[in-house]
Amino acid sequence: MKRQNYKKGFGLIEIIVASAVIGLVFFSLTFVFILASRLVHSSSDRVRANFLAEEGIEAMHFLRDKSWSGNLAGLSSGINYYLTFNSGTSIWTIGTTNPGTIDGLFTRKIQVAAVSRDSSDDIVSSGGTNDADSKLVKSIVTWLGRGTTQTVEVDTYLSNIFNN
Repeated sequence: MKRQNYKKGFGLIEIIVASAVIGLVFFSLTFVFILASRLVHSSSDRVRANFLAEEGIEAMHFLRDKSWSGNLAGLSSGINYYLTFNSGTSIWTIGTTNPGTIDGLFTRKIQVAAVSRDSSDDIVSSGGTNDADSKLVKSIVTWLGRGTTQTVEVDTYLSNIFNN
C-alpha cells in the first residue's frame, strides 16, 4: 500500500516539473522575441542611414553635373555642408545651414577635401599637387541608436568631367 502513496505524490511532482519547463520555455521565447525586435529595429535604422548617405553622394553627383564651378569648386575643406531638396523644382542645393533632422532621427552632413596627385596623375594622400578639378566627398549620417550616436559614412571622388 505504501507504493500507491508514492505514485500519488509522484504525479504532483511531474506537474510541478512540467510547469517549470513550460514556464522556462515561455520566458526564453519572450526573451528571444524582445532581442530579435531590438535587432530588427537597429538594423532598419542602419539600412535607412546607408540609403541616406548614398542619397547624399548622388545629390553631389547631381550638383557636379549641373555646374562644377557653381556648386562644388567653391566648397572648402573642414566645413560641414548640408543638402536641401526643393520638391517644387526637383533641385538639390548645398549650404552651411543645417535643415534639421531627416525623418526626425537622422542628420546628414557633407564634407569635402582637396585631392592631391603625383607626377603620374595618381591620387596621393600626402605630397603631390592640388587638383582643383577633383574633390573627395564624404556623406556622413548620424543618429541616436541604442543610447549612443551611430554613424554611417560613404565617400567618393568627384571630378569636373564636364568642364562646367
